[in-house]
Amino acid sequence: MGGKSFSLRLKLKDGMLFTDVFINYRNPDSSAPRIGVLFSCGDKTRRIPLTFKNENDGLLRYTGSYVLSSVFYKFKPGDTVLSVVDENGEIINVFESVTVNSSLNGSVFENRGKTVISSKLMNKKPKRNFKDLLKRDTAVSIVFGILNFFFKIYKCFHRVKPDRVAFVSGRRSELDGNMLRVYNELKKVIGVDIKTLFFKQLSGKQILFNAFEFMKLYAESRVIVVDDYFRLFNYFDKPEGTKIIQLWHACGAFKTFGYSRIGKPGGPSQYDVNHRMYDYAVVSSPEVARHYAEGFGISDSCVVPLGVARTDVFFSEEYKQWTRRRLYEKYPSLNGKRVALFAPTFRGDGQQSAYYPTDRLDINALMKEAGEDTALIIKLHPFCKERYVIDGTLKDRVIDLSDSDELNDLLFITDLLITDYSSAVFEASLLNIKMLFYAFDLEEYISERDFYYNYSGFVPGEIVRTQDELLQSINNVDTDVSRVAEFKERFFTSVGNASESAAELITSLLEVDG
Repeated sequence: MGGKSFSLRLKLKDGMLFTDVFINYRNPDSSAPRIGVLFSCGDKTRRIPLTFKNENDGLLRYTGSYVLSSVFYKFKPGDTVLSVVDENGEIINVFESVTVNSSLNGSVFENRGKTVISSKLMNKKPKRNFKDLLKRDTAVSIVFGILNFFFKIYKCFHRVKPDRVAFVSGRRSELDGNMLRVYNELKKVIGVDIKTLFFKQLSGKQILFNAFEFMKLYAESRVIVVDDYFRLFNYFDKPEGTKIIQLWHACGAFKTFGYSRIGKPGGPSQYDVNHRMYDYAVVSSPEVARHYAEGFGISDSCVVPLGVARTDVFFSEEYKQWTRRRLYEKYPSLNGKRVALFAPTFRGDGQQSAYYPTDRLDINALMKEAGEDTALIIKLHPFCKERYVIDGTLKDRVIDLSDSDELNDLLFITDLLITDYSSAVFEASLLNIKMLFYAFDLEEYISERDFYYNYSGFVPGEIVRTQDELLQSINNVDTDVSRVAEFKERFFTSVGNASESAAELITSLLEVDG
């Protein structure tokens, strides 16, 4: 942190805390750093980002507002310490000058350099106007409120089974990815009772239909395993004795998500409960743990860096050879070519609005520049509906696999990854693949989505901003992969046995004879 002086101003009103942090920061080579606050009460913590407002001659201003009763999930805190943290997660001692504007001045005070918020204020419910309530009390909430009433009754007659594990998902119809790997490991443990529930959230009717089956599993399972957002958690009170483990599908931490987006377009409300009920979130390394704690709105102690289960295959020579052989048999035109994989992420707020501006890359021009010895695989994000129209003369050199084949498998035959802000960069680093970053809308993307790290210093490869720059670089990619190796070491500290580690965590929460 390049700052030399800090100050914090607090304002209290109706159960809300408003913060202004001022930091003297002079670093012309870097954008404004990510600053946040850390609430700590015993072993419970909560990280929430501050919003960068403006800069005045090197003095940066960050603001935030917090519903204090919602800082911790279903936990009534005692006196709570408020700290400001820098982009590295380190606590900044900014409390040399604390200003409190409130009739409740005694509820916030300095104690040996720390700002402490009293339990009285932390547990005070803020005022809610009728308009806010009307927005939240939708028909869906009413229906599931009724279901939750019956769920409470159901729980009285059906106890948690100490050997039961349930794998659930509302995004897929079968086991795959992280959950498949961990499932296979658990099957080796004698005495574990494993159940599954998989469906795609295509309509409210389908969610409602599967809610009844989920109620049974939720009431009777000691451990529930997910690897993505699972909506039904929000509607039912968590049974006592049940643990929820999140095996999040993505590696590392790149684009901000979840509660890291508070205050941004499409970001969550402070009243939201999405993700906050997890007992454990399994991540790839200690480096990213604080970002997941912030994004999920959970305590630092709930994030465990055991590795990403689905990446275990990258360290299996047998799987590597089998995959390469299968893909070359399926797409023989790729054999013997330098294979470039174009795998950008989507733009838009989510699945419904997702798109990729295909006009920003002329495939014909790219392949002409790349030469006859290069083949291209196009892999747009599954959310995107757009597709490239491939010239007939390129049918043996360009293959659009956006609707088929696993991205991870395609990396086994990839020599060059062309991407932008996709988390595929993490998996590619495990195979030491050279990378090229086509970031034509970087400033816009930062303003709308933002990153956990400064983009230019984070990505392990050359950044190009225009199509002309991309064409110039396609045949002159830096062959020094040391940046990729350093990137891999930073974001993966447990590799090759992540499935086994996750299974051991789950087993430790069960009561089984094996």
